[in-house]
Amino acid sequence: MTWTPPTPWHVPKQWPGATCLVVCTGESAGPQVDLIRRFNGPVIAVKHGVVLRPDADVFFMSGEWTEEIAAGLLPRWTKRDAPGCHAIVRGRYCKGLDPVFKRVTRSKAHGTLSDLTDHVTGLDTGTSAINLAYHFGANTIVLVGYDMRGGHFCKHPLQFPPEDHFQRHMAVLPAMGADAAAKGVRIVNCSPISRVTCFERRPLEEFV
Repeated sequence: MTWTPPTPWHVPKQWPGATCLVVCTGESAGPQVDLIRRFNGPVIAVKHGVVLRPDADVFFMSGEWTEEIAAGLLPRWTKRDAPGCHAIVRGRYCKGLDPVFKRVTRSKAHGTLSDLTDHVTGLDTGTSAINLAYHFGANTIVLVGYDMRGGHFCKHPLQFPPEDHFQRHMAVLPAMGADAAAKGVRIVNCSPISRVTCFERRPLEEFV
């Protein structure tokens, strides 16, 4: 029998008007762990971000080695059976991936936040997590570990991607940030070492 991936899932608007924390894997996240754990509001943990917030409302995966990475990280996530909490994978859905994962697909237009609730924009997982937060209804999206520098707070399979990888990913962010602002969405980058300068920069202390 031919295996086919599950139909893309439509993200519900569960957090209307909320401030959402997106925990990415950049090296700046590690030193901010105490503040990250004090944040009281909806949380999206990107890949190894679940190590810092095992109680995240959303555990989000994408990219290479999804099945292998998920197998090691999913047991860390404490909200698997909690109402209103979701494990989500973007794009490719491996046959061996745990069936708890819901699938969304990736938009071809990366300069805007997708309004199709089964699509997310973004060339990297952190950017796609911004679109997820938007779908869930958040109007303030706070980013930690969104460094675009190559280092990670964790042992990550892609420790130091090529420079053109970052340049390609960052090139679409100014347009996406402008689109978010036009839609009434505030994106705040709380990484003190991030190379992304097109979003508002504030200290994480202001949100805990």
